[in-house]
Amino acid sequence: MPELVRSVVSRVRVYFKDRRQSPRLRVRLIFSVSIHRAGNGNGNGSSRRAQGVMGHTRDISCDGLALLVPQIHVDGHHLAAEGRELEVRLEMGSGEPISILVMPRRYERLEDAELGCAYQIGARIVRISEVDRMRYLNFVSDGLQCRAA
Repeated sequence: MPELVRSVVSRVRVYFKDRRQSPRLRVRLIFSVSIHRAGNGNGNGSSRRAQGVMGHTRDISCDGLALLVPQIHVDGHHLAAEGRELEVRLEMGSGEPISILVMPRRYERLEDAELGCAYQIGARIVRISEVDRMRYLNFVSDGLQCRAA
């Protein structure tokens, strides 16, 4: 039932004014996403790397991303659970991927899978290093300027 409610809300947004404030750059970038596991500080933290899933973006903005993923559960956990932070490693052309900590705000099951991805997660950027933030914001800004021209 929650899937149905999310789907209806998503469709209603098409007919009414979209409340999103930041301009979106429609771009497909490859990423890997995993559940953020904060260290517990006692030196006995989990040494195993969090299991992740690959996907691609639908669009990005200065403060958020639309992530398309093939599954909504990873390592026995729901990716879009309330209060759960996710680690995203975003491939942005040449250079190293950038690391972004995001907080899911909503998710929906797509009617038609897109390149094998059946779910969309709308996420807000929570934390990003200053170097990665500059690279990310320049990419978004350049992309939006090119589309406007």
